[in-house]
Amino acid sequence: MDSDVSTDWKNKLVAITTDGASVMTGVNNGFCCLLHDTIYQLKNLSKSLQRSVSTLAEAQRCLSSTQAVIEKYKSRPGPKLRSVLDTDTYEGVLLKPSDAGQHDKAKNELIDSLCQCITARFSDVNSGVLHAMRLASFQCWPEADTSSDFGDEEINKLISHFRPLLLSAGVDVDLIPDQWTILKAELYTAGFSQAGTIEKTWPTVNRMLRHRCPDILDLFDALLTIPASTADCERGFSVMKQVKSDWRSRLKGESLSDLLKTQLCSPDIKDFDPTKAINIWHVDGLRRRRPEFVRKNITKETSDSEEEASSESSEDI
Repeated sequence: MDSDVSTDWKNKLVAITTDGASVMTGVNNGFCCLLHDTIYQLKNLSKSLQRSVSTLAEAQRCLSSTQAVIEKYKSRPGPKLRSVLDTDTYEGVLLKPSDAGQHDKAKNELIDSLCQCITARFSDVNSGVLHAMRLASFQCWPEADTSSDFGDEEINKLISHFRPLLLSAGVDVDLIPDQWTILKAELYTAGFSQAGTIEKTWPTVNRMLRHRCPDILDLFDALLTIPASTADCERGFSVMKQVKSDWRSRLKGESLSDLLKTQLCSPDIKDFDPTKAINIWHVDGLRRRRPEFVRKNITKETSDSEEEASSESSEDI
């Protein structure tokens, strides 16, 4: 009797957690597996948008690819749903087939509604200034034979939108269109469109062409500083509350800004090399701080004088 009750409760719990997976493909059965696959894709999209190094162009690509994967679930099941459909049991409970038509109808309604909401929510990224900012991503650049007029219209939109900012920074906005043409010609001549010829990063481009195209590179610097989402702002407020606590309420703005930059803009702890910072801290300090800590920076004369002072003190003792 107890075993029957236990089995009955197990079947009910499995049915609840799988939203009816015990009948495999009904409207309410297996639907939770579809939700699992869909939410997994949305989670990855959210994580991509929250990356501090993510640009708006990368965000546009992530949105398109995520929407394509979700729409693909209409014709083929996702990993979680497939694991249920490929077997006749789930968590030891026998699966019972039911009306697949109702399940497909509910699935299509869910996916269509979700894709419509994503399109409506992010419709502005495919037009205007946000669409023009895709120039900051080299993956959006075409091959050399189709690059003659590429980006000209987008550059004009960006100049019009960011003109006050660029003028305040001393950028000659009238030279930007010509420098954009020079930038494209120089990069494609250097083998930009050929894989592996040059490194496709903006630091590399800055080192190569800063002397010839300073104004257009200043424009791209401004584009690259714009985060893809508000996650950076939220992280900044969180860090500010931690740094400027009640006990440090008199912290000045300059000091707070430096501490926030250290927290938010520093490389990951596993990639950080503190050697240079330690050397600067020892050299530029107002007073000597453990001079024996960095032995390799101590000159021979200093070492000899310290040894003499040590021997004299020993003799005095």
